[in-house]
Amino acid sequence: MAQDYVVLNDQNENGMIAVNKSVFKAIAEISIDEIEDAFQVPNSRFTKPLSIKIENNRLNIEADVRLKYGSNVEQTCELVQNRIYENILYMTGFKANAVTVNVSGFEN
Repeated sequence: MAQDYVVLNDQNENGMIAVNKSVFKAIAEISIDEIEDAFQVPNSRFTKPLSIKIENNRLNIEADVRLKYGSNVEQTCELVQNRIYENILYMTGFKANAVTVNVSGFEN
């Protein structure tokens, strides 16, 4: 069964530190917005363009993005993937297991 949080340190005399998956989602959204040629796919009733899954304390992220028409697809997707991974590592100290970027269209 999927969890809603990742444990950053085990229980000690002061308590336990855990990060909710909504925090990882917010960091991923910010990371996509930082890339000039990438745009977030808007949430709709039937689609979830940003998927955060936590199983056995392992974080898997899947992001659907739209790219600027004429941009280098491979390079931009790699940049988005690295930015999400690095920002999560920098802001939480937790390494994501997998970051997957899917291109769902292009914009002018």
